[in-house]
Amino acid sequence: MKQKIANYTVVIEKDKRTGTSKACYTASVPFLGISTEADTLKQAQRDILSLVQFHLESLAEEGDKILIEKEHVIVTTIKALLPKNTSLSFS
Repeated sequence: MKQKIANYTVVIEKDKRTGTSKACYTASVPFLGISTEADTLKQAQRDILSLVQFHLESLAEEGDKILIEKEHVIVTTIKALLPKNTSLSFS
């Protein structure tokens, strides 16, 4: 029996741990509405994979349908020129 595989877009950002000023990485899967924090990039990648697996297994156990992200999602960044005298804030 073939194993089915689904692809999900993961967003990982350098961040500050919730409630502290300690640096961390936040990994999220917007399509599934889940996220996690970790001290290192590698740990964030491992943790989000584990969380996705847990989420999908929980849905399957409950008899819920598992939503699949469209295959042709394009994730990119752009560089935009900021107006002169712009006040910057980092979220």
